[in-house]
Amino acid sequence: MASRNITFPVILMMTLILSIGLLAGFLTAWHREPWYLLLILPAPLAAFLVMNTYNQSTRQIAFFFEAIRNEDSALKFPTEIRSRYLRQLYQSLNDLNRRIQEIKLQNEYLEKYYQSFIQHAATGLVAISGTQEIEMMNEKAFDYAGVPSFTPLHLVPLRNSDFYHALCQAAPGETITYKRLTGDSQINLLIRVREIRYGGKSTRLISLQDIRHELDEKELESWQKLIRVLTHEIMNSIAPIVSLTGTLRKFFFSGSGTVKPEEMEAEVIESVIQGLDTIEERGNGLLKFVNSYRRLTRIPKPEFTVIPVREWMEQVRTLLQNQFDTHRIRVEFNMDPLVKEISGDEKLLTQVMINIFNNAIEALQERKENRQIVLFIGNSRQNKTLIRISNNGPPISSEIAEKIFIPFFTTKEHGSGIGLSLSRQILRLHNGSIHLEPGKNETVFVITW
Repeated sequence: MASRNITFPVILMMTLILSIGLLAGFLTAWHREPWYLLLILPAPLAAFLVMNTYNQSTRQIAFFFEAIRNEDSALKFPTEIRSRYLRQLYQSLNDLNRRIQEIKLQNEYLEKYYQSFIQHAATGLVAISGTQEIEMMNEKAFDYAGVPSFTPLHLVPLRNSDFYHALCQAAPGETITYKRLTGDSQINLLIRVREIRYGGKSTRLISLQDIRHELDEKELESWQKLIRVLTHEIMNSIAPIVSLTGTLRKFFFSGSGTVKPEEMEAEVIESVIQGLDTIEERGNGLLKFVNSYRRLTRIPKPEFTVIPVREWMEQVRTLLQNQFDTHRIRVEFNMDPLVKEISGDEKLLTQVMINIFNNAIEALQERKENRQIVLFIGNSRQNKTLIRISNNGPPISSEIAEKIFIPFFTTKEHGSGIGLSLSRQILRLHNGSIHLEPGKNETVFVITW
């Protein structure tokens, strides 16, 4: 659009100059009067104005890309000018610059968020470049190395060479152990490595776990799977953004330098707009992913109250009744007559019920008829509150059953993968648990607290 608005007036001006020149020459030759040549006196001025417009547009576009290259966000083109086509071009450049800055701020926010997350992780994390240089260490990793956290990264190999060599020797996909004496005790670290390749560079992401006091082997494996999910999601979002940025930049440069305004076609501008829309979509998707993870880390502390069981179950039924009716699901709520009240945070426990029922509703879609969900509330043998929720949908395979409580793991096309993980976190805050009970013809979740 901007290219058309610039090209049309220029062509019109050049056509007018040429027409006046031809007319002056014709009249001079026909009437043999040289004063007709005075008609072409404005032509140099008009040509000067045309060249000035082109030079001004080219300089401003060059300034724009120079500012982007220098990460200068203060550049702003004036829009209060008389030239309509230059005003529209400047407005487009201002909009593009503003969008680039928004994407930059989003990326800076995500970078700070993940840096903070990594620094406060209970697992030690270290990143080592392909040249064996330490690029990142969180506070837990410094603690395991026995080095103060304010130590510059390039001095870590000198402060604890054994620790550094153990990290360098660990190959991607390999699991090794490292032992270090600390006074009268000993730290036994389990070291695992994952290699990340991006932009022609390789970085090894190393996790360190004290297997004495921290997670057991299965929990550590879950943590590694979470890192893979985080890495996969981040790379899937950032790679298209970087690729599109390079593609958009090519639209404004040719072999001889920057593309002149008259060479910018409407299709090119449309492609730039579509590229920016894609960048915005991926950025929003990554922000949505981050917000989903924040839900797992910001669960409020439970406020224990006495909950009337029957009234609570009726409330849960009311919340989900529309879905039960829509999907033709028969639901049974069974209760032990002796269990009339339970203790817990009603809002958090209701969220757990909704998460499990939603999973059951999804699973029952594969069954054509006789869809059924059964809930039972009673007491366990240890005199704890027990809730058993079963559905007659397809059983969950043993391979998937091991992963369903891992954050962001999902078998659904549009699932977030945080429902069951969030439910487990809530129940842990209640000093309880949730697990999948093996079954051949049904899926059963058992909750105790």
